[in-house]
Amino acid sequence: MSERYDHGPLQTYEVIYTSGHIERVQAHQVLMPHDDIDFGFGVRTTSQLEKRWTFHGEFDGHWRLVLSVPAGDVKSVRNVSLTADDLAGGAS
Repeated sequence: MSERYDHGPLQTYEVIYTSGHIERVQAHQVLMPHDDIDFGFGVRTTSQLEKRWTFHGEFDGHWRLVLSVPAGDVKSVRNVSLTADDLAGGAS
């Protein structure tokens, strides 16, 4: 991990594509598709930009793009990481 910022543990996400393909990726950050993006010079709508799911993570001290996929190709995304509570049976 970076000495400047601790991103926490990598999370595992399951991406199910509209084709039926299932992929698991590890990432620290997931950006979901959105309707408008403001770049500071005005708003560009999604009609001008393709909606995408993007996954980023820190590996070997470098922040990297792990996966970028068009939103229309994705049926669902879910976090399938297990926490310590999950492994302990939900004990408080």
